Amino acid sequence: MNREEKNRQTQGKILASATAEFAAHGYEAASLNTVCLNGGVSKGIIYHYFISKDGLYLACLKECFCSLTEYLKEHISEKTEQKDLLTAYFNARLEFFRKHEDYARIFCGAVMFPPICLQKEIADIRRDFDEMNDGYLRKLLRDSRLRSDLSEEEIIRAFRMMQDALNASSHHLSEAGMDIARHEKDCRNLVNIFLYGILEREKK
Repeated sequence: MNREEKNRQTQGKILASATAEFAAHGYEAASLNTVCLNGGVSKGIIYHYFISKDGLYLACLKECFCSLTEYLKEHISEKTEQKDLLTAYFNARLEFFRKHEDYARIFCGAVMFPPICLQKEIADIRRDFDEMNDGYLRKLLRDSRLRSDLSEEEIIRAFRMMQDALNASSHHLSEAGMDIARHEKDCRNLVNIFLYGILEREKK
């Protein structure tokens, strides 16, 4: 094994241990000592690859958002019809989070209670994910007549706020035995209400 491969392996071991620790205890309570113990590495090795606890947390978060974004793009065809897009999106997201429960926890932690000192960095990390979601929303809005007093950008901004509000209410996701399916169902229902309202329209 050459040095480059060994470095990648060591970083992967650290990230796996740190992701589990941040998922279990959140950013504030996570312990680097536990990361060292479970990862079989010294604190000096961690600081060799990551400047600080902040740097390690952001690296875990970046891996989470990049993996989720890539997974959704791979599993949602560009040819997916507008009427099927919402179902395809949430089915793929639920499948991803079921495969990676630690990612589900740190994902929700980042949008629910992002560390104040890292808000800018977290916004940068989730930018591609947010832009992808904006693209899906634009596709859902395509061919629809929007209210004249609302621009598309205002709708997208409100959509992001709604998503974060839902995640903030989903405290059960940070607990052991979290109900990922329930959370994703809540998300899907809220998006449906956001797009189509709560009142049954009379057919003419």
